[in-house]
Amino acid sequence: MGRGQELNETREETTMTEPHTPKPFRRPFRRPFRRRTLGLMVAASCALSVLPNLALAQGRKPPLTMAIGIEPLTLDAGRVSGGADYMFFGNVFEGIYSHDIDGKLVPGLAEKATVSADGLTYDVTLRANAKFHNGDPVTAEDIRFSWERGVDPKIRNPRANVILNNITDVEIVDPLHVKIKLKKPDASFLDNSDQYWYIVPKTYIAQVGDEEFARKPVGTGPFKFVEFKVRSHLKLEGFEQHWGRVPAVSEVTMKIVPEEQTRLAQLQTGEVDIAAGITPVIAPTLKRLASVKIASVPTFENIAIGINAAYSSNPDLKKPEVRQALNLAVDREALLKTVMLGYATLSGPPCAQGVEGCTKGNVPGPYAYDPKKAREMLKAANFDFSKPLRYVALAPGRAPQSKEIGEAVAGMLSKVGIKSEMSVLDYGAWLAMYGAKVKDPNVDLFFSTLTDYNPDPSGRITRLFRTGGVFSWFNDPAIDEKLDRINNFVSVDERRAFLNGLWTDLHTQAPQIILWSTTTIYGMSKKIDWEPSHNVSWPLLWNVKKTV
Repeated sequence: MGRGQELNETREETTMTEPHTPKPFRRPFRRPFRRRTLGLMVAASCALSVLPNLALAQGRKPPLTMAIGIEPLTLDAGRVSGGADYMFFGNVFEGIYSHDIDGKLVPGLAEKATVSADGLTYDVTLRANAKFHNGDPVTAEDIRFSWERGVDPKIRNPRANVILNNITDVEIVDPLHVKIKLKKPDASFLDNSDQYWYIVPKTYIAQVGDEEFARKPVGTGPFKFVEFKVRSHLKLEGFEQHWGRVPAVSEVTMKIVPEEQTRLAQLQTGEVDIAAGITPVIAPTLKRLASVKIASVPTFENIAIGINAAYSSNPDLKKPEVRQALNLAVDREALLKTVMLGYATLSGPPCAQGVEGCTKGNVPGPYAYDPKKAREMLKAANFDFSKPLRYVALAPGRAPQSKEIGEAVAGMLSKVGIKSEMSVLDYGAWLAMYGAKVKDPNVDLFFSTLTDYNPDPSGRITRLFRTGGVFSWFNDPAIDEKLDRINNFVSVDERRAFLNGLWTDLHTQAPQIILWSTTTIYGMSKKIDWEPSHNVSWPLLWNVKKTV
């Protein structure tokens, strides 16, 4: 599609009440039922059994309950801190453009958009029927305000650099028409407007303030916020006035259940309809159960063992040949079979298949397993085998097999003589370490996961590999120079070729022990009809259907 054509990471502690636990039921001794009494009970039972179907016939939608492993760290759409937050934001907020369940770019709050020949101006027409959850219409004022708020230093938006800081102005043409002007061309602008520029209500925030908005957020998505109880649950309600994706369920309760076995038990007993965060080792068990089923979808979530190449107190990690040797020491095929049970796709460069510029055949494949060569390269680089590498693992809940991956990799490194010391952090502590402004020199290796939220990599790659990036533990001026030019293209083909080269350079520099992109697995009741969205690793629930 040519230029000028139409383009179709503060948490509030809350008081929780203990859930009521009913006393065990004991059947008292009774005389045999009389026939008449039994007949009345059977009749009553039959009457009760049809109530759910009667409710559906009368147009009442069923509720949905879901068990998730981790909870969002913020509810403010301008302060996204990590991937877990998108379980909330992806259902409650929207951008001007969106993606369908196959990951294709589609209009969101915008009805249409055109881009100028020089790539610097996006002419956007908004949907006339788009509304916020409080009933206010979405207008050009909200688009401009969402940009101004997103770049306001007091908001401290950790994602502002992705697209918002490249905007020079949002010109209001009329209530449903804006012109978005950029400092430099950005080929990923509309793709990234989905997860990196959520539209928020100007009037509501002006009335209640930023802190109240963070406690009681108002968006435009298929679901509206009801309540959040820390370490308990997140409750959403279907938004019946949504412009195009009205949910088929009345409400969603996301129960926060860190233990996978507990999520599995709740699914089996019918306490929840869907269990998220199912690991590959549990999936075969679910397949054998008569009352449940699984759904698995490929994602753009990249899994690796990060290497502290820039800030570690161990100088060996600054050497590319040492980092390459670490990659050669890991048997990815064995890990894929034994740890992931096939629920992943191996990566060559640090990108998922299908991401722009990361097409198989145009970039290097995965590092081959060669422990002999790895040992030789380490010796040639004068690697200090006496010093253990300090590895920080991620506790279960956020990414599949996160702890087991670290243990298995440590075992493989030991076979080439590398010692390691592993510590495990829960999600909140791990994220704070991972994205700390000042990186810890006492960390050598760490579990790394970061998602390409759409097929364009620019939202992730700079944060992960550019010097000073929020999740970057790497420093290479030549890579920085290329990252700074990643969007300076009008030609799609020229940009794709440029990205091929950039991915190849990152493969050679080996800032990570590159592993794979994940497959997200959900367990669900057979009463659920749902195709999870591809590419993303969090649940988008607008298309869930439930029979009773």
